[in-house]
Amino acid sequence: MQYIGKVLKNTEIAEKIWRMDIGAGKKFKSLPGQFINVLVSPSYEPLLRRPFSIFETAEKKLAIVYKVIGEGTKAMSLKKKGDELDFIGPLGGSYLDFMQLAAGKNIIIIGGGTGAASTYYLAKYLRSKKISFTFIQGARCASQMVAPREFKKLGCLFTTDDGTLGKKGFVSSLLKKEISDDSVIFACGPKPMFRAIAGACAQNTGVKIFASFEEYMGCGIGACLSCAVETKAGIYKRVCKDGPVFDIDELAL
Repeated sequence: MQYIGKVLKNTEIAEKIWRMDIGAGKKFKSLPGQFINVLVSPSYEPLLRRPFSIFETAEKKLAIVYKVIGEGTKAMSLKKKGDELDFIGPLGGSYLDFMQLAAGKNIIIIGGGTGAASTYYLAKYLRSKKISFTFIQGARCASQMVAPREFKKLGCLFTTDDGTLGKKGFVSSLLKKEISDDSVIFACGPKPMFRAIAGACAQNTGVKIFASFEEYMGCGIGACLSCAVETKAGIYKRVCKDGPVFDIDELAL
């Protein structure tokens, strides 16, 4: 569904990382792991919409978290309170599509970089359902950690490459202390993090990993194929339409 919403708040919450609160103007309902596709500029530059994971929602409001890395996200950071925002959503599947496989298991949620946004939404959802989990967020340093106060309220454990917040090292090193053969992991972040998680779980054959992939998307509805990822079977799946959450065993990392 297309929305013409309004920016309620747009603030830098960490180094080059921004949070935008959006008034949808009408009821907006989504699930953890879904995203919206935003028309970042009314001009032809940049031309394509940009996908952003949903951080949290209320009845007619939602929030996204993004990092300024190019022209599209730079344009997003310049938006002010009251500006209109044309977006489509919610799009994609949800972590909840795989939740039945996690029933009664040791659930571990891992977020890296701005991928932490969708994992926060999942953690809040599970907390509301009184489902227990272990929550980990990793970043290069404390200044790039996404919303640590909000994450801490959900019992999140932190790791940083330089040790400026939480445990020094990668999420995989902390994961090794929490992993068990009945673990089900839900993760969102860069591909190197997924490979590190898979490596940390290599000796625990019963572990399942479901990862939300962050890829460049043109249309967000499966038509343009710009977000296709290769499976181990040699076929391609569209992150926007077939994902963004996948069983990591299916994909060629």
